Amino acid sequence: MRTLRLAAVVATIVLGAVLPCGAGEAAASEADIETAVAALASYDSGKPRKPLSDVEQLIRDAHGNAELTRHIEQQLIKALEAPAATDEAKLFICQQLWVVATDASLPALAKMLADEKTSHPACYALGQRPSPKADAALRAALALAKGTALVNVVNLIGDRRDAAAVEAVGKLVASDDPAVAEAALASLGKIGTEPAAKLLAEARKKVADKLRPVANDACLRCAEGLAAKGKREQAIAIYRELFAAGEPKLVRRAALVGLMAVGAPNAAELATGALRGGDPMLKATAIASIRTLKGEGVTERFAADLPKLPPDVQALLIGALADRGDPAARPAIVAAVKAQAPEVRAAALRALGKIGDAASVGVLARAAAEAGSMEEATIALASLRALSGEGVEAALIQAMKAARPPLRATLIEVLHDRNVVEAVPALLDEAAGKDADVRVAAFMALARLAGPEQLPALLKLLVGMKGDEARGDAERAVVDVARKIADEAARADAPLAALGSATAVPARCSLLRVLRGIGNEKAFQAVHDAVGDASPEVQDTAVRELANWPNQVAAGILMSVFETTRSEAHRALALRGFVRLLSAPGRHSPEDRLMLLGRVLTLKKAYTPEEKKLVLAGIAGVGHPAGLKLVEPLLSDEAVAAEAAMAMLSIARTILGSSPADAKAAAVKLLAASKDPAVRKQAEAIIQVAGKVEDYITSWQVAGPYTEAGKEYLQLFDVAFPPERADAKDVAWRVLPSGTDPAQPLMLDLLKAVGGEQCLAYVRTWVQSDKEQKARLELGTDDGNKVWLNGQVVHEFNKGGKAVPGSYQAQVTLRQGWNLLVMKITQATGPWEFCARLRAPDGKRLESIRWDCLHEERK
Repeated sequence: MRTLRLAAVVATIVLGAVLPCGAGEAAASEADIETAVAALASYDSGKPRKPLSDVEQLIRDAHGNAELTRHIEQQLIKALEAPAATDEAKLFICQQLWVVATDASLPALAKMLADEKTSHPACYALGQRPSPKADAALRAALALAKGTALVNVVNLIGDRRDAAAVEAVGKLVASDDPAVAEAALASLGKIGTEPAAKLLAEARKKVADKLRPVANDACLRCAEGLAAKGKREQAIAIYRELFAAGEPKLVRRAALVGLMAVGAPNAAELATGALRGGDPMLKATAIASIRTLKGEGVTERFAADLPKLPPDVQALLIGALADRGDPAARPAIVAAVKAQAPEVRAAALRALGKIGDAASVGVLARAAAEAGSMEEATIALASLRALSGEGVEAALIQAMKAARPPLRATLIEVLHDRNVVEAVPALLDEAAGKDADVRVAAFMALARLAGPEQLPALLKLLVGMKGDEARGDAERAVVDVARKIADEAARADAPLAALGSATAVPARCSLLRVLRGIGNEKAFQAVHDAVGDASPEVQDTAVRELANWPNQVAAGILMSVFETTRSEAHRALALRGFVRLLSAPGRHSPEDRLMLLGRVLTLKKAYTPEEKKLVLAGIAGVGHPAGLKLVEPLLSDEAVAAEAAMAMLSIARTILGSSPADAKAAAVKLLAASKDPAVRKQAEAIIQVAGKVEDYITSWQVAGPYTEAGKEYLQLFDVAFPPERADAKDVAWRVLPSGTDPAQPLMLDLLKAVGGEQCLAYVRTWVQSDKEQKARLELGTDDGNKVWLNGQVVHEFNKGGKAVPGSYQAQVTLRQGWNLLVMKITQATGPWEFCARLRAPDGKRLESIRWDCLHEERK
């Protein structure tokens, strides 16, 4: 019968998906229905399914039309009773009657119930019929059916919860057929009435041993049904009987769960007995049930029994009491913190994190200080972090003040993690204390918790510090708090005021480090001025902080220091900072960054090889064609020739996608200048790829894939996804890897980069032209494409096909400067790639253009 219920669910899902929501017009006449249904009679497995599909469609079309639906039912009944109807046809008809049947179908279905060949489909058709006549038909079949047919009928009676059938089904418990007896027991359990419970109680004493598990399960199910109907006392009586000693372990476990679920008067005693007993399964059941057991004084009862239990059970019970969330368990759990058994102590400490209060702060703090193991200390601190309730944070602050230094520093960390802003005044006091660890912890906490209003106090602490212990943490705290000031321009004001009045060199150096952390214009100017300070220590700090400045504004002063300083240390610091700043994108364009780096190489000073190598690394880091001219002269400098070659290779590889001609020229020069086999091999590879790429654009960013439910790639073509909407924000553009096929590197592979089917992606790059000029855009895409140049659509083709270079062409106009080129490329299935290049209108090469997909980021 379980199969029948599953089939009913499946049918519900399938039909629910296909039936219209409202009444529709019939697509067939009564004659059409008669013809279609009559064709079912001869259907058998292996034959074409069209007769079945036709009837299914008729039922869908007739939905909402009562007259046609009634006629379909009549014809299905007629076909069902036809002598020539096959078993497969009868099964299908009953499946359809499950949808459309009324009481008119009952006589025909009732005739089938007693036949082993037809009882299954008949029960299927009757399964969901709410009619009392269906119940009557099933009860009548009990006296006629045998074997499998009887099992089917009995199971369905149980599924329908037919209380009127209890007596008749109860008689079948004594059947000589074990399958019938088993079905009868299960059916009584599902019906779940008091008469059914009485019959099951009697049956448990009489049935054969093989049927005892079925009877037990039926009794449990019956008790559950009674409890659901409000028959609590009757359910408790069944559960108590099943919990008796001598019953199977699984049955006793289920009975205990039931007793505790319905709140039996002695549930707590039963659970306690299970905890004290030797059955591990019952112990686990009791523990699981205690968490939700209801009743007055339940928590107190279990808490009182806690010390009497073995340590392993105590630990489990403590966890269960904590999960109840009842404060009544708190005293017993606090007492367990001092238990002898480590597992009990750990459980108690963990539980206080859930049900502890302000008074638990001291308990947990002492436990953390006196813990016998690192594990216990960690648990205690975790509970301190988790504690909630009124007064907890104030208690934590007081506990921190009262604790000895090692624990005090740890409790400060707890305050930090709990984000206790109220602790700031106390933390300021601790930051001025004598213990270094406490001061470090206090400054770290103040960095997070203090606000701009505490900035003067923090600066006072920093300026007044003696020695360097905790100085770095104090500096970081000042920086972090200053950054909380909403007005960026005002963030350095208080540190600058402090710098103006500070006389001690350590304090002035600290304030310079703070200003570098703030990094705004006012801060830069102050650190810039400090390069000329009378104190060597202040000068040294200023140079060091400028070398680590967060943006390229410091590049100029670093260049000046490099040119003028007499200190070798400052010279090295300045050059290192200068190169670091200009190697990465920032306020300067790539061309300007290279000009500044190149200036270093033109100074009339003697450079060490290490300095030249540093500059070469910076030039390579910019990754721009103009850097090749700066590197080339150093290929003949024996001291740095190897580094120059590697820098040239790095630049060539970087610009291979955006400037393949320049990359190829650089590789040719390397072949002529270097004898290193490794360098030559890499140069030859660049030449080979550049030759194949020619002037195809291989520097792109990609976004996607984009899909829309129910739409294939041809339909997606006209959907405007975020990359083509002017108001779109946060489009996730990422660099598209260059061509991965050595035989055709000009082709970009979207399938490897973003993947997907029935979707699309967008690619973009920027093309720089020295002048305004006409050009021809040549494309190859797999599949369709839509192209924008500077926001204007210049080409579109919505169709599948292989990517062939130059298969699509469009005449365009490049404006002087940078031009944004964007393409939408659709994907059906299989390969997904594209290629594109710009040529003169007559097809010749354009020499005055270059491209860069990171132009926007480099600005």
